[in-house]
Amino acid sequence: MESFVEGWNFVATLGEGAFGEVKLAINQETQEAVAVKVINMKQVACPEDIRKEICIHRMLQDVHIIRFYGSRTDGDQQFLFLEYASGGELFDKIEPDIGMSQMQAQKYFKQLLDGVEYLHSKGVTHRDLKPENIILDDNDNLKITDFGLATVFRHQGKERLLGRCCGSPPYVAPEVFSRKEYSAEPADLWSCGIILVAMLAGELPWNEPSCKCAEFNAWLLQDYHFTPWNKINPLAFGLLLKILCEKPKHRYTVKQIKNHKWYLRSFSKNKQSPNKSPCQSRPFKKVCTNNEKEDISYQNGHVSASQPEFRRFNKVDLDSTGDERDCDDGSIWYSQPVHPDHMLLCSQSPSTQTPQTTFQRLVKRMTRFTSKVDAESTLKKLRLVLDKLSYQFKVNNSKVISIFAVDRRRNPLSFKACLMEMHGSVLVDFRLSKGDGIEFKHQFLEMKKALVDIVK
Repeated sequence: MESFVEGWNFVATLGEGAFGEVKLAINQETQEAVAVKVINMKQVACPEDIRKEICIHRMLQDVHIIRFYGSRTDGDQQFLFLEYASGGELFDKIEPDIGMSQMQAQKYFKQLLDGVEYLHSKGVTHRDLKPENIILDDNDNLKITDFGLATVFRHQGKERLLGRCCGSPPYVAPEVFSRKEYSAEPADLWSCGIILVAMLAGELPWNEPSCKCAEFNAWLLQDYHFTPWNKINPLAFGLLLKILCEKPKHRYTVKQIKNHKWYLRSFSKNKQSPNKSPCQSRPFKKVCTNNEKEDISYQNGHVSASQPEFRRFNKVDLDSTGDERDCDDGSIWYSQPVHPDHMLLCSQSPSTQTPQTTFQRLVKRMTRFTSKVDAESTLKKLRLVLDKLSYQFKVNNSKVISIFAVDRRRNPLSFKACLMEMHGSVLVDFRLSKGDGIEFKHQFLEMKKALVDIVK
């Protein structure tokens, strides 16, 4: 546990990115919680991007947007204070190769669309919508987070085209990937469509929306007789046809989506039309060549799931305008701070540690388990399983292992296994560092199966 500011402690790392981490900070007296995004400004290529992220955050107040409390600078570190959502990430609700029920997918999709509609009403586009950037509160309500790639596309009623190619390749719209100027709203809605596919089918339809991708070419040729399309209910598939339309001008708008029969349909817990049974999972490879080993090692140091390698293609950032710059699981959860302002101004000072029970109050996450044996034996067993499954890994210390792999589409995937001792037990918490969340969960389940003799 780290001392943060007077009366507050960092008690856990919630996630990590290319330029820092998101930590959980707890007030010792009140047990109030905030998520703190800690950015190492030395690693940021364009500090103005961080300033823009803060400006955009200040503009937004909506039930489906993560709440922003303020920011603070301390030396080379920039702190962003955000609402703590204890329900975990959306990808954790998606069963690999299966997805989730239509009723649950519809609920999350409606909330996502409401959040995106609010953003667009404020002239803001997110540009990196994906399950890893969508989190849930303790009431299972969706909240959009991570505005590191967001920008303003409409100011004082005047709308502009965007030019930066950014986002995560499987989720970006084809016009964004083509590096041409594009309209903001249709591009975000395309990403919403891909998220819906992931929720309904438990997998992504393609690696990238380009002519080099066979799956995307098949989609353009209207060949739908393969996974994931053959898993999806016909009514939901009809909506996806309208959202994942290659031409942005013909793509469904928010209003049209909200008038679609699948969106309006009332699903019952007992009488809902399930998705078709998934096809046999495609095999995936974890053994890398020497070149792949070097690439993954480099990418793990500089790239994350929320900040993919192709975050910037253009030498000139067409989005930087004067206008926009003006602008498991524990059962006890923390309350949100009523007056977090003092965190923004207080200087660092020593403080006593919060009780060990703090670790029980981590964000809900399905990618963790409790071990039957002690920490040393757990680490030994974990290393044996990683070797057996041909993973590459690095033991950072006795409590953290960095693991490197490639997913079924041969994209880099890296994550960490963190061992935490509490109440005589060892919690093994797996946390995604880079790559697709669904693929990460797929591989976690394989590892958990191999570790069955020590899983409680």
